Amino acid sequence: MTEKQKFLHLLAFVCEDLSTDAVNKAVRSGHEASATQLMAVRHGRIMNLKLLVDLVRIGLPEYEVPADLLPAQKPQLT
Repeated sequence: MTEKQKFLHLLAFVCEDLSTDAVNKAVRSGHEASATQLMAVRHGRIMNLKLLVDLVRIGLPEYEVPADLLPAQKPQLT
């Protein structure tokens, strides 16, 4: 599954429960992304899986993100 497909599947699972409060909490906790970027991710205008997973973990801490929808780990070069 591509990162875009993972993003869309995860967004479909959480779109009704993920509130704008998640964006506020992320910004207040010092997240590296801006509020505008996070809001665009929440609305699906920017498809960034890592940021969506961060928002879900902040806004819906009781929701366990399925392992198959997590971003792919980049191999480390040694």
